[in-house]
Amino acid sequence: MTKILFVCYWHGCRGEGLSYKISQHSFFKTLEAEVVGRTVIKNEFFDKKFLNSWMPDMSSLPEPTENIVVPSHYFYEDIAKHFPDASYVSIDVPKDINTARQKLHDRFNTYQTDNLLELVGECENRVRDLNPNASKQEVFEFASKILKMKDVTFGDIRCLSRGLEPTEENKQKLINEWHPAPLSTQAIENTLVIPFEDLDKINVDDIVDYCNKSNGSL
Repeated sequence: MTKILFVCYWHGCRGEGLSYKISQHSFFKTLEAEVVGRTVIKNEFFDKKFLNSWMPDMSSLPEPTENIVVPSHYFYEDIAKHFPDASYVSIDVPKDINTARQKLHDRFNTYQTDNLLELVGECENRVRDLNPNASKQEVFEFASKILKMKDVTFGDIRCLSRGLEPTEENKQKLINEWHPAPLSTQAIENTLVIPFEDLDKINVDDIVDYCNKSNGSL
């Protein structure tokens, strides 16, 4: 039986980096990623649908034939009923929120890419953050505006999606609004919880052992 491991985390909590690190273990199919200041997953079995700001259509998802790691902005309580046999890791929220915000600013607001799909995906996510029912035309118009800009950063995109000038002050203002919610009781009781502060200390063998021992919920 193939194993799916969902790495569940709020945006900004370094889940792509952890997912990539875990996937490098021989137990899993290795994710393709770019590591330049931050880890960006380039190719994932579900096409990074669990990182979108809207829930994927579960009925349309393919069945994996290899053990896979799936980074997800959705948590155990959101997806376990669809994947009852999967294993789940949850990254806890940072204890020092101010330091985490500044590091997020450094990783995210300054990030640039020439990858067209990545840019368009970021545009769609930012539009749907504010308007989940946005039309394809609305997304297209915003993405077209962004693609005409030179040296655009993800911080610029976030500001512009909210009608703000992409100044350093406005980028910092939006970062200061970032306050990830605590993990739910369901997540704490049914997943392997990793403190944000311990991400660099993780022994991947321990996570693989957890996957082999768990069958869905702990």
